[in-house]
Amino acid sequence: MASATESLATTLAGVPLEHPVLNAAGTAKSHDDVARLARSAVAAVTVGSITLEPREGNAGEVYAARDGYAVNALGMPNRGAPFYREALPEMAAVAHAAGKPLIVSVAGFDPDEYGELAHLAADAGADLVELNLGCPNVWSDGSQHRIASFDPDLVARSIAAAAGAGAPLGAKLSPLSDPVLLAEVAAVLADGAARFVVTANTFPNGLVLREDGRPAIDVGFGGVSGAAMKPIALGQVAQLRAQLPDRIDLVGVGGVRRGSDVDDLLRAGACAVGAATLFWNAGEDPRSFGDLLADWVS
Repeated sequence: MASATESLATTLAGVPLEHPVLNAAGTAKSHDDVARLARSAVAAVTVGSITLEPREGNAGEVYAARDGYAVNALGMPNRGAPFYREALPEMAAVAHAAGKPLIVSVAGFDPDEYGELAHLAADAGADLVELNLGCPNVWSDGSQHRIASFDPDLVARSIAAAAGAGAPLGAKLSPLSDPVLLAEVAAVLADGAARFVVTANTFPNGLVLREDGRPAIDVGFGGVSGAAMKPIALGQVAQLRAQLPDRIDLVGVGGVRRGSDVDDLLRAGACAVGAATLFWNAGEDPRSFGDLLADWVS
């Protein structure tokens, strides 16, 4: 693990970071969330994902933690573009006052929406904009929406629509288990405006059962996260690093609980790491990021 004599600093798409530990998207949606994380050990504050229209998220039980993993179907709850257009400048000011860049994650339901939201985020002061192309947990009328990052053409068109937003763009991907599909997605990323890739979002459609055999998540399925995701995240980082040009940075997400997890993702080719399940399982205590960072530098 990193020693006290080593420099902890890194950069993400040219934006300086004091160290590589970030909160992953989904852990901050409000001004209070940003203020708490700005006081924490994270090197940058990630807000979102945000959508054009407000979303309540999925109803009922949406999170189930078990030994070594969790499953969630939050459904991207957020207050929508009109709220964030007004709120993001102050969120950016709070993060910047703490010496931290602001990353804003946006989620559209077509390329034009990604473009509109990316411009909104950059205009409001975001230092980096993450296009969430990998959320598996959007349901309506009992049907699950398609995961955008499984469609290379949709990835390409979404990034093209967001190009020129005024802040470096990144793409967050769902795990790509088919190596042919991974290569196709990597090719469109290499040809487009993306400056970084976040990998991976949760593994789709995991199932947790209650003692009576019913699903613990009320919509039935959810995205798998936590320690069970670490080998998947490592594999995604290593494969994408081999496929992408050096100008595109990687953020490794999945199974980050200890300093050794940070080290492993950095060795696989990431320049930074994100954590969410660690935070949620700690009762949304921002000190969990400080504990992770301390373990990594010890």
